[in-house]
Amino acid sequence: MSCRFQFSFRGVLLYALQLLPNLIWMLVPPANNVLTRNSSAYPVLNIIEGLFGVVTVILMVVLINKRDGTNSSIYLRLAGLSLAAYYISWIFYYNGLVAPWLLILGIAFMPPLYFFLTGLWMKNYVLLVPCTIFGLTHILITCMNYLRF
Repeated sequence: MSCRFQFSFRGVLLYALQLLPNLIWMLVPPANNVLTRNSSAYPVLNIIEGLFGVVTVILMVVLINKRDGTNSSIYLRLAGLSLAAYYISWIFYYNGLVAPWLLILGIAFMPPLYFFLTGLWMKNYVLLVPCTIFGLTHILITCMNYLRF
């Protein structure tokens, strides 16, 4: 295995960039705050989402590749684009747009995609598995809440 446990300032910074809109949301919620109801009626899905979300963040912060360096900067650029889309989605959300497509694609899909791409860039391939599980459950819960089947 080419990974070791070591604190990664890069991982903390990359996580903090994704966390920023969530901190603002907690401190200054928007007027029409439909995301407060974005949890599953099935507790097992909430547990899976929470557990694999935490594991993703932990691996991003404390697991680094022994072989220094990063992958191609294309992954970092794509991560930056997904983060920008995430920020823009939050701006729309704060301006009253709560359409299901925005909640699913912009707010639910972009964070796991961002984590996945930063994991690729950091050569943290172990991160990709919990990130994928987190992403799928995060998107599933949001779809179940905001799409009517």
